[in-house]
Amino acid sequence: MRSFYSYLLLYISMILLLFCTSTKGYSDLEVLLKLKSSMIGPKASGLDDWEFSSSPSAHCHFSGVKCDEDHRVVALNVSFTPLYGTLSPEIGLLNKLVNLTISKVELTGNIPTDMRNLTSLKTFNISNNYFRGSFPGEILTGMTQLEILDAYNNNFTGLLPVELANLKHLKHLSFGGNYFTGEVPDKYSDIQSLEFLGLNANDLTGKIPAFLGRLKNLKSLFLGYSNAFHGGIPPEFGSLTQLKSLDMASCNLTGEVPESLGNLKRLRTLFLQQNSLTGRIPSQLAGLTSLKDLDLSLNELTGEIPESFSALQNISMIILFKNKLHGSIPSYVGDLPQLAVLKLWENNFTGELPENLGRNGKLCNLDVSSNYLTGSIPLDLCKGGTLQELILMDNFFFGPLSEKLGNCKSLTKIRIKKNNLNGTIPAGIFNLPSLSFVELDDNFFAGELPPRMSGDSLEMLKISNNLISGEIPPAIGNLRSLQVLELARNKLSGEIPPSISRCTSLTSIDFSQNSLSGEIPKGINKLEHLSNLNVSRNRLTGEIPAEIENMTSLATLDVSDNNLIGRVPCAGQFLFFDDSSFSGNPNLCPPNDSHCPARGSSHGHAPCFAASKLIITTIMLIILEGN
Repeated sequence: MRSFYSYLLLYISMILLLFCTSTKGYSDLEVLLKLKSSMIGPKASGLDDWEFSSSPSAHCHFSGVKCDEDHRVVALNVSFTPLYGTLSPEIGLLNKLVNLTISKVELTGNIPTDMRNLTSLKTFNISNNYFRGSFPGEILTGMTQLEILDAYNNNFTGLLPVELANLKHLKHLSFGGNYFTGEVPDKYSDIQSLEFLGLNANDLTGKIPAFLGRLKNLKSLFLGYSNAFHGGIPPEFGSLTQLKSLDMASCNLTGEVPESLGNLKRLRTLFLQQNSLTGRIPSQLAGLTSLKDLDLSLNELTGEIPESFSALQNISMIILFKNKLHGSIPSYVGDLPQLAVLKLWENNFTGELPENLGRNGKLCNLDVSSNYLTGSIPLDLCKGGTLQELILMDNFFFGPLSEKLGNCKSLTKIRIKKNNLNGTIPAGIFNLPSLSFVELDDNFFAGELPPRMSGDSLEMLKISNNLISGEIPPAIGNLRSLQVLELARNKLSGEIPPSISRCTSLTSIDFSQNSLSGEIPKGINKLEHLSNLNVSRNRLTGEIPAEIENMTSLATLDVSDNNLIGRVPCAGQFLFFDDSSFSGNPNLCPPNDSHCPARGSSHGHAPCFAASKLIITTIMLIILEGN
């Protein structure tokens, strides 16, 4: 009886093995092991659980593998593990595959033409690898059920495959991030099921085909970046009424923005930046009532911001910088309930910022630099506590900064140089926890720097060319992340605080053109990353710290026009500084001036000429003894 059951078990095992065997006599298990062998490069590892087993269903438990009831592989998902190998032709033997996802595993080589046998495939994702050569269009002819084809970010070359036109169920097509050349095939207009089309970041040429406007189910269209189309945006795109994302940035577009785009009621993202578009911004774009993100920057657009844009109640990002726009910034901009990002720099805008800007509590990034704006800075820019970047430089703003900015803990960057701002700098700015960049140069700020500073994130502090008076507070040493400190051309007095040596990340210091007195702190040599030190045109006294000679990172030193005394050190890093670094100090002696009083014994240095004379004498004695 036992023998009977043994034979029966063997028979069943053989039947199961037959069911899970692909063509050419290979079982799916054997195919997977061959794939593992080819996909794992010489220096890689992975797929550790893909091991041989006598069990007919063992491969169904491999990581990333799913089987049907007959133990045939129907899904293979190997992603996010660098393998560095290739895809072997045996992949074509898994003829029951429905889902093939091999993404971001750094495979290379060509796509095997044997994949034409994968006639059940619905998802084909090989994105973010290094596959090269022409994409073999012939493999697509039998994939009549294909819904997703994602080959984004590989190294494919040659023409786009026209065989795609026969895929009547294809919804998602992404060939972006490759090196395809030539024009977009006319037959792509036949793929009426298409909802996502990504041809961005290739080397495509020709006109942007108007026939794409016939893809009535299209929701996302990406054609920009690195492509070099000629001509303009087809007005026919206004017929893509299901479209939610339209990105044609940086693809050599010319002409005007079509008014017909205003028909795209579902559009959420419109990116047309970095082209050569001309003319006015069409007022009809106010019809984009679902629009959230608008970027028309880096073009040659003229005219004003349309008043009709007040209808864009869902918009959160307006980016129009580097155009030729003029006029005032409409007051309704401050009323847009979702507005978070407003970037209008390098245009010709005049007038004042809307008084209510920021009152929606959503504003996080404001950049209107390099215009002709005037007036005071709105008080409620950080009402919602979300403002991160405030960039207003190179305008004609006047008046004081609101103390509210000193309480805006979300701020990471303040750049408002080259204006006519006055008053005192809000003390709280120096204590904001996330603020890394403060640039207040070239204004009329007065008063003293605050005695308390604790901004742990502050990396750059520039307040040059203002009317700041008083002393540099010792608390400056608390700014441990500070890399650039520029306080030049103010009315600062007092001594340079020794605590400056605690700012060990500093690479540049400029205290020039003030009324600082006292000595250069001897602890300055603790600033091991310092490459620029300018304390010129002050009233500094004492000797130049000899410790500076050990500051090997110091490339520029300027202590000119002070009241320094003693001898200029001549060793170490001082060998790289010319005379102009020390000029304008009447009591400062050149290194080899024999009439200059020697340094005190506490410095432990003899005059440079004496040291040189001693070395020469010693060498001569050695030579004479040798003779």
